[in-house]
Amino acid sequence: MKKTVSIILIWSLCYFDAAAISENVAVDKSPQEIIDAYVKAVGGLEKINSIKNMMIVMEASIQGMTLEISSTSDQENKRLVQQTAMNGDVVQKTVVKEGKGFIYAMGTKQELQADQLDAVNAQIFIFPETRYKELGYTLSAGDLFDIDGEEAYSLHIVTPKGIETTEYYSAISGLKLRTSSEQAGDITYDDYQEVDGIMIPTKMTISNAMLPMPIEAKMITVKFNETLDNSLFE
Repeated sequence: MKKTVSIILIWSLCYFDAAAISENVAVDKSPQEIIDAYVKAVGGLEKINSIKNMMIVMEASIQGMTLEISSTSDQENKRLVQQTAMNGDVVQKTVVKEGKGFIYAMGTKQELQADQLDAVNAQIFIFPETRYKELGYTLSAGDLFDIDGEEAYSLHIVTPKGIETTEYYSAISGLKLRTSSEQAGDITYDDYQEVDGIMIPTKMTISNAMLPMPIEAKMITVKFNETLDNSLFE
């Protein structure tokens, strides 16, 4: 059980993924151009700016157990809550509000350290890509990669605390295909579908050193601009 909970904690801290790299070619686009293409692909800046919060529920299976992973990002009030339930029982909850973050797991409460909070803060925003400069991230474009047969631009990101991430965006559609972080492992984004005018990946494949095999999480529900009860963030 402890190993499984450790896996869940890694999942909850970051949604990052590593790319399967083949031949790489220098990118001729700037970081802002890559982000602009992504923003256009998911629905446009005006649509993104109209979103105040998002509630999403995903389901996955690990070691014969069903995981329900829910996340509520309240960017209007700078709050975030992520919760993981295993076979219906809540085993982990992460709450970020008022500039602090806490993880509740196995009957304990632990405050997020500065680097952990730095990594998870971006998830307060539904589309943090539009806030990278505001968050103080350093961005640089890297190479052009082959991601499962599709060309993708790489975008290297460094947070103020020095946490490094590489994201991969389709050169054709502009959508994000993968992200990669040493701290949290790998996630691949698939099966984008339009929900209220926004393109959302309905499948994520997670893999890292803690997992015996990749986990496939599928979206169950996603809602925007809901009335949020403060008790959600307690």
